[in-house]
Amino acid sequence: MKITILGNCGPYPRAGEACSGYLLEDGEYKILIDCGNGTLSRLLGKINSLDEIDAIILTHLHSDHISDAMVLRYAVGINKEKGNLRKSIPLYAPPDPVETFEKIQFKDAFILNVLKESTTINFGGMKISFRLMSHPIETYGVIVQKDAKKFVYSSDTRYCNNIVEMSKDADLLLCECGVMERDRTDDTYHLSGIEVGQIAKLSNAKKVLITHLWPGYNFDEVLNEVKTEFDGNVEIARELQTYEI
Repeated sequence: MKITILGNCGPYPRAGEACSGYLLEDGEYKILIDCGNGTLSRLLGKINSLDEIDAIILTHLHSDHISDAMVLRYAVGINKEKGNLRKSIPLYAPPDPVETFEKIQFKDAFILNVLKESTTINFGGMKISFRLMSHPIETYGVIVQKDAKKFVYSSDTRYCNNIVEMSKDADLLLCECGVMERDRTDDTYHLSGIEVGQIAKLSNAKKVLITHLWPGYNFDEVLNEVKTEFDGNVEIARELQTYEI
């Protein structure tokens, strides 16, 4: 398995960059996880056709994770209508808020599936499962397991037991790091660098990539904050880089 970082910013991108979006690949299978602003053009640069996308997972319905899905629906729907694409793409997303969920569809571009904590998806040898995170709207972290390998994506969350438990012994933990500890308050629904480091240490993650970074921060400063709590393998999730799991 491998993951390509299409965008690593949140809740808006730095100039020339993009928000959350990740391409998970395993052999012939390609799964798009989140589709924030700026990620669609980057996705199209990594594939030959949208027919190659086997599924789309939207972890929650905040704009910085789904705005390009609202454009992707045109690309799929219109090209299906023209006969340029063969299929609707299965798309999994939480149903809340319902008005946003209903807007995702266009000309049968997608096969819409309601994402729940009990949802399990299988592609080849990959098993994909979900855990509820702590965020203002319904949000799910993603766990992908194949053979002895485990990939975890936190999505957006503040510190909670589920993020620690789901990350246990992850070969690769892609973890949001939206705030520095100096700026975190009781109302912050994102993880600080200190908290990411603590989660990585408690979960015994083998490698950590930090993402969903506030564009106004010095990213290296955020990384160094994580390292004060975790002395293992941790990096910034660099845009357009591909990481083996």
